[in-house]
Amino acid sequence: MAGPAHPEAMAPPTPGRTRAAPPQMPSTWWSAKRIRTYILFDATGIIYFLIAFLGIRLINALGAGPEAWDAAMESLKNPIYIAFHLLTLVSVIFVAVRFFRLFPKAQPPAMGPMKPPPGPIIHGMLYVVWFGITAFMTAVLAGVIL
Repeated sequence: MAGPAHPEAMAPPTPGRTRAAPPQMPSTWWSAKRIRTYILFDATGIIYFLIAFLGIRLINALGAGPEAWDAAMESLKNPIYIAFHLLTLVSVIFVAVRFFRLFPKAQPPAMGPMKPPPGPIIHGMLYVVWFGITAFMTAVLAGVIL
């Protein structure tokens, strides 16, 4: 059985010069549209993190009894919670639209003998499914069906 390899076994005999320039941040970094979009996309993670804590709080209130649940529901009428939920809705829509724009690019060039549909058709199908699920869930939560 072989033993472990020497840590420098694959090192070049003489150290070479690095060909890479030292990293520099472009002078227009903060004003670039793509950077702002990336930072905004990353910031939605903080909102999801906070909404998860709210979900945990509501689950605890549900387990604590009807009085705690009623108090938790009453606290959600606060304008700060309403604004936070609107911000969460905007974040979810922002991430979904970014995902939908990326989805056609991530499709394989062929699925067996079939080629995927063009990007606009995929976009249309994604939005129809999204709106359909949203309408269905709204009807369920409003008590119209089920």
